[in-house]
Amino acid sequence: MSRWLALCSLLIMASCSDSTAGNPTPAPPPSAKTPACTLPAMGWTGLNPEVQGGFIDTATGVFTADPQSVMVLDGATGLYRTPSRPYLSGTPGDRTLASRSFDFRFHRWLPVPPQYVSEDGSTYAYYAYDPSGHGSVHLVDVASGTNRTVPGTIGPSPTAHYLVAGYLRGGVYLTQWGPTGGPGLGLWRLDIASGAVTLVSIDAQAMGVFVGATPLQSPPTIEYPDAWWTTESWDPSASSDPYVYFQYLTGVAGQRAVDWFKRPGSRMNVVGVDAHGHAVVLAQSSSGVELWLLSTPNSAKQIHSATNGGSSDLPYKTAVADRGGWWIGSGTGVFFATTTAFTQVSRTPSVVVGGCSVNTV
Repeated sequence: MSRWLALCSLLIMASCSDSTAGNPTPAPPPSAKTPACTLPAMGWTGLNPEVQGGFIDTATGVFTADPQSVMVLDGATGLYRTPSRPYLSGTPGDRTLASRSFDFRFHRWLPVPPQYVSEDGSTYAYYAYDPSGHGSVHLVDVASGTNRTVPGTIGPSPTAHYLVAGYLRGGVYLTQWGPTGGPGLGLWRLDIASGAVTLVSIDAQAMGVFVGATPLQSPPTIEYPDAWWTTESWDPSASSDPYVYFQYLTGVAGQRAVDWFKRPGSRMNVVGVDAHGHAVVLAQSSSGVELWLLSTPNSAKQIHSATNGGSSDLPYKTAVADRGGWWIGSGTGVFFATTTAFTQVSRTPSVVVGGCSVNTV
């Protein structure tokens, strides 16, 4: 257990920096009408987890801090929890994700990334360990704070470690790291109703995996899960892999991931996915940064480009799909991106942790 925690701390600290030097200077973008709404965000620090959260008025760009966003570290459990009752506990996830989220349905800050939260906002999942070092998935009811542990051992090894990659309809997706800090061992799906666990990808990485849903054309109401990832998302010092990888999670035995998109000479990072078969990807080289919108079937459109001062820090971290575009967080502020425009809406360095609400928070 201690070896795993030490490894996680080493990976997080090695891959992040407080410095904002070298942030890209965006080229003047085309103008676009940005939706006027309230956007939940966490202050950008360069370290995970982010601490102070609040709300951005997208009409004015003003950030208003909310003390309820500041989580409390429980020394007895090693988990973060909300400052107010009913207490909601959880883990911040890997450093490619936002560390917190805001649930507009219940007006609560959650101690987990948006990817850990169910579509209706009623429940979220996290993975944690008991005193013996064995781990399990926890499902938390946001309204009551009730914490239910899913019984049984996940995967082939009781000493394996997991991170939540996504919470889709009826299933929680988990990436395996271990069993003792070794290479990633695939992507697993936990069926919430039955508790059954199924290996759905042997190719997916241990960190930086985003799970979305690609709707089938017929019938259009059935979601078709998919996974996106890159191989160097957590280690800026590693040699660059210019590929973004993609896999439909159909459960068909022997199905493998494909190299979906390539930018030679760039380090690639997925920063967001949606429920319609899209992903926003950051391509970063020594001279420039680009943001690309990838779609299924295989297509790509560049939505932003800028010069780069040579920093290996991530200039953009989160992309949240909402209202016909994407809210993208960065070390220089928040942007609203569409396929035709890239507009800055706030100069507060922020990590976007949810979609907009037109209601007063």
